Amino acid sequence: MKNLKLSFLVAFIAIGAFVISSCTGTDDPVAPAPVLNFLAGTGYTSGDASVAAGSNFKVGLSASHDSKIETLKVRVSYDGGANVIPDNCNICDTAIGQKTFTLDFANSVEKKAGEETWSFTVADKDGNSTTKTIKFTRTAAPKAIRKIDITLGNQKSASVGSSFNMEDFSVLLLKDAKPVSQTIDLIYLVDDLDGSIFCAPKNATASDKLTGANGVSSWATRNATKIRKTAFTSNQYDAMSDSKELLAEVSSGAATNDKVISMAAGEVYYIEPVSTGGRFALIKIGSIDVDNTMTVSVLVEQ
Repeated sequence: MKNLKLSFLVAFIAIGAFVISSCTGTDDPVAPAPVLNFLAGTGYTSGDASVAAGSNFKVGLSASHDSKIETLKVRVSYDGGANVIPDNCNICDTAIGQKTFTLDFANSVEKKAGEETWSFTVADKDGNSTTKTIKFTRTAAPKAIRKIDITLGNQKSASVGSSFNMEDFSVLLLKDAKPVSQTIDLIYLVDDLDGSIFCAPKNATASDKLTGANGVSSWATRNATKIRKTAFTSNQYDAMSDSKELLAEVSSGAATNDKVISMAAGEVYYIEPVSTGGRFALIKIGSIDVDNTMTVSVLVEQ
């Protein structure tokens, strides 16, 4: 009988210990944090990116929570420094007071090479928070630019050259281009339907259309310039005041075409020359005229 009572007491103590252990364990539920995501799509930066120094950017924020999101904080660390409130920011300490919200945040990176990390933090009234970051690698500092007005002639023009020297920005007839062929990076032509063409001297169209004793096929050097149409409008080109847009094209990826056809007035092209003195350039088509000439504006760094 005594052994039975003892066994019952031990069992009772064990159950009590289990209950106490269960009540004081470490498995207490954790309060949920807000959900924060970056919006993706055209015009948005949604992850780490390499950009030209001085570039503008836009980050789309989408957040949700079981309770109200009370605050949004935006901070930036320049080149490994402390997190600070960025300049020209009117939403960097914002009261939200909603369970969900979506907004766009726009700003710009510094105008020098380096790195900066932008952090976005949403929090509820109890301090439960979520932070997401985007790091920008600034590739180069924008410089002053110059825009040079050029008139080019196609192969049907007897008096205006079709060969563009990107070392000194001169336009040359074939007889003058041949001796300095190493400096010629771009040629203006028309096809059989009078469609306008830019091409590299290396492209077969250049030798097919520009023939004779000084024809392109006889040149000592035929540069393999690369060309890419950009998304810039004519007005955007006209508003460019430094080289950040040009640098953005350089850093966005190499041009791959050595010929573009069916050009039209107002279009803007990125040119990647290979001549010794040639420089990356943006070229805006001004007018394509009935006298077999074309006017363009060439943007290059000073």
